Amino acid sequence: MRIALAIALCALCATLASRSAWAAEPATKAPSEGLSAYVSVAGAPGDGEQALAAALAKRLAATGVRQASALEANIYDIQGTVRMSPAQGGKETVTIIWVVLGPDGNQLGVTRQTEDVEKGSLDKRWGAAADAAAAAAAADIVKLLPQ
Repeated sequence: MRIALAIALCALCATLASRSAWAAEPATKAPSEGLSAYVSVAGAPGDGEQALAAALAKRLAATGVRQASALEANIYDIQGTVRMSPAQGGKETVTIIWVVLGPDGNQLGVTRQTEDVEKGSLDKRWGAAADAAAAAAAADIVKLLPQ
């Protein structure tokens, strides 16, 4: 059972890395100095909430956006919502909607990701799938932040 899961996750990682819906070029422009963001994720199965938030925070940090706590003032708030829905052929569709809010609470923009994966493959650990999704999201999110 564990070997089958490992094989499925490896196939998932390869699929995610090769698909344009998840794969994106790393953001090359760093936002203005001093930007801080709090990243939160809701609705993901398994360790997805923590894995996606940590992976996105890491990707944003590489572009110069410091990870903040929810209690800090004058920060950007990046809220991810994950929805899983049935798809055909033993698959399920993962949709991640990222909402970016400014320090004043106004919405700066939304970016959306959709990918079909093997049913149940994200029920426990997201691993490389979280990193692939975060890599694609970070490029779009950085574009929504002030330069």
